[in-house]
Amino acid sequence: MQVRYGRWAIGAVLIAGLLGSALLWTLVLRQIEFERAEALHAAVAQNEDRSLVFQQYVSRVLGTADLACRHVAALRALAAIPVGTKRYPSLINDPIAQDPGFLGLSVVDARGDLVATTREGLVGTPNVAQHEAFLAHRDQDTRRLFVSKPTYSHTLNNKAILLTRRLNLSNGTFAGVVTVHFAPAQLTAVFGEKAVKPSESAWLVGLDGTVRARVTAGVVNSGDDVTGGVLFREQQRTERGQLVGPGTLDGKVRLVSYRRVPGYPLFVSYSILRDDALLEAVQRANLLRIGAMLATLMVAVLSAIVIYFIRFRERRSWELAIAKSRLEEAQRVAGIGDWAYNLQEKRITWSPQLYRMYERSSPLSPLSADFAEVLPEESAHRHQTEIIRVLKNGVPASWDLQVNLSSGASRFHRLSSVPTKGRHGEIVGFHGTIQDITEIKKHETLQNELAHLSRNGALNALAATLSHELNQPLTAASNYLSAASYMASQLPAAAGASTVTALRDARAQILRAGEIIKRVRGLASGAGERVVVSIDDLITEAMATIAVTKVCAEPVALDPSSEEILVNVDTVQIQQVILNLVRNACQAQNAGSPPPLVEVHSGSDSKVHVCVTDHGPGFSKEMLEKLGTPVASSKNGGLGLGLSISKTIIEAHGGALQARNNAPRGATVCFSLPIHSSD
Repeated sequence: MQVRYGRWAIGAVLIAGLLGSALLWTLVLRQIEFERAEALHAAVAQNEDRSLVFQQYVSRVLGTADLACRHVAALRALAAIPVGTKRYPSLINDPIAQDPGFLGLSVVDARGDLVATTREGLVGTPNVAQHEAFLAHRDQDTRRLFVSKPTYSHTLNNKAILLTRRLNLSNGTFAGVVTVHFAPAQLTAVFGEKAVKPSESAWLVGLDGTVRARVTAGVVNSGDDVTGGVLFREQQRTERGQLVGPGTLDGKVRLVSYRRVPGYPLFVSYSILRDDALLEAVQRANLLRIGAMLATLMVAVLSAIVIYFIRFRERRSWELAIAKSRLEEAQRVAGIGDWAYNLQEKRITWSPQLYRMYERSSPLSPLSADFAEVLPEESAHRHQTEIIRVLKNGVPASWDLQVNLSSGASRFHRLSSVPTKGRHGEIVGFHGTIQDITEIKKHETLQNELAHLSRNGALNALAATLSHELNQPLTAASNYLSAASYMASQLPAAAGASTVTALRDARAQILRAGEIIKRVRGLASGAGERVVVSIDDLITEAMATIAVTKVCAEPVALDPSSEEILVNVDTVQIQQVILNLVRNACQAQNAGSPPPLVEVHSGSDSKVHVCVTDHGPGFSKEMLEKLGTPVASSKNGGLGLGLSISKTIIEAHGGALQARNNAPRGATVCFSLPIHSSD
């Protein structure tokens, strides 16, 4: 019975709380809606008032301009205004024409030439016969004031709006135009500098869709085309009204009031951002909502306290179940499972993810022979070594294993093991995680392949550049040497024979340089001609080239192999590697040091090793780390391209290039090549 009453009490508290909260929120939302409607109504009323004031102001300004135009037209008809020439227009001193509200007033004749003006100092003004304000009166007498689009006035040397009226002779024929010039800001001056707030905007727009004047936050603009806007379409339907819609220029929702200017093809509008009109209402609404939320929260807290003591045990069990479900899902997504092993009870515990990872229905102990059976020999040996180390040192460790599953798939797992210790520090078990890192391994492999492809691409680009840039000058030099050989052959035999020989040797070296460039480019593209040759013969030929070019001050020492060693290589490329290494060694030598030494010997790895030793300063630590990469050089101004190309050539032949420093000084650079078997 007590349980039943408790449930009834909980139900009553919940119902009372819900009803009270619902009533509170109903009152709050109604109040918010009422205040919102009041704010919109006040904003619309303000817009109506402002647009009416704006309309009346524009009407007065245009009326004043029309009065001035009529007055000047009357004076002109009475010849009270002297008429000047196009080059020297006369000055109008009439006080009505010189109204300070105008930028200026001018009279043009039937040809469009300025003949009178209120502005002093105007000389040689342009003809305005093609201006819209002139053309509006030339062909017909509308007997109305014309309001032009904002235009650049050559008379005023500024942007202006022209208000024009036709001048007629006594017989009614066209005699010219009277023009009043206004700055766009003069048509919105009724609002002053601060009357229009930053969020508000006042517009004077022609029925042609061009803005005559627009003021927003004290800044006046003109000339915008608003024919595509909602406001322009609405004023075409009705002469006055209100609308709520996106602004024509900024796209923000505005409250707009508009009305036509009687007697003129113009309309005015005044608008305010809806968000700003509702700002105070929104702020008060937020306060009301916060108050309602606090009251609702208090009711919820009281209800929760009552319910908590009854449903604590049920909620606790539910939370634990959810947490376990989330943990299992996280392990499944991450490809990681946890395990624990008790040494005393020989009991292993696996998470569900491990059963899926190992495709098993029963767990495997990391110390059992069954676990070792799913590992390849190398992984099994490493696993046993790491387990022994954890047992001996009692510290956590992680290691990677390759696992062969029953489905035939091979996966990579990272096993982390943490020893579990008893009261006295003895190891009583293990616990840890196993993570599937197969995708990580694949990613690392792809990264290595990408780096290799990138290096090959860079070498290909370098080889192409060298081939393009060097082949032309080498060809030219070869042609010059051929011509020189021919001229030398015409000399007396005693003097010409040695000269011809030297020139032919020089041309042969140029052809060899071209062949080297061709082979390097072939290396980058995977092409190359390989032959079986003695490594000692390759080195001997390279030494002969070194001797001819005199790169080394002293002869290079050579320690050939004790037996003939054959290699299957591109001879030009390998000789170029030897030349690069010997040249570098000679350039690193100090004066008075023993000559560089070239050694050849076969190793137990079925490869021949060629080492070049110098007695120079050796390599820096940074150079040894970056050896064989472009722009890594120990020489001032060196680009490191020689070793980079040499390393690529050797690796393309299945060998390797390495370097080390010697004690007490000097360095040794070695490369290896597979020995060709005659079998």
